[in-house]
Amino acid sequence: MKNIILQLLVFVATSLTSFGQDNYLEKGNAFLNNGKFEKAEKTFREGIKLDSTNLIYQCQLGLTLIEQKKFSEAENILEKILTSDSNHVGAIWYSGIGHFKNGQDRKAIMRFEKALTLLDKKSGQYYGANWFIGKSYSILLKTEGLSYEETDRMFECYEEYLRLQPNADDAAQIKEYVERKKKRRPPSNVLKWVDL
Repeated sequence: MKNIILQLLVFVATSLTSFGQDNYLEKGNAFLNNGKFEKAEKTFREGIKLDSTNLIYQCQLGLTLIEQKKFSEAENILEKILTSDSNHVGAIWYSGIGHFKNGQDRKAIMRFEKALTLLDKKSGQYYGANWFIGKSYSILLKTEGLSYEETDRMFECYEEYLRLQPNADDAAQIKEYVERKKKRRPPSNVLKWVDL
């Protein structure tokens, strides 16, 4: 799944640049793709100094900060974008990634659920969002527990991911997980289910 995440991040960055590329974006994305996050951060900050209204630079800066585990700073930048454009798919996606990597699973679910409403169902981000939602719920199942409805949603998202990516590296593992959890699942009158 790590390769899928990287491909999705690069795709979002590429789709954001469809209206024209410039040196800051090309240079920053090259640093980002090569794991040179400090250089990418510096490049995107320089671009923002020249054009403070450029949401693409801001999104890419947010992603760069996430990759450096500067989650609060990244979220502040992405929230500002979402304040001006609540449907900015890049900011929503990166915010979801940031929350996921920061262990804020409920916030990640919220972002990826919003992303699902904006994404083309044939895009890589669509199956990726389903994976992130399912994975976030599976983490919550081990920690704070899930309601019956949340468990349903975890299964739905994992099954949609499997439908769209039947040959993914983790497909067999996820399929086995879903089957095992369905057998162990308590009845609907159980308010919270915690299962390791």
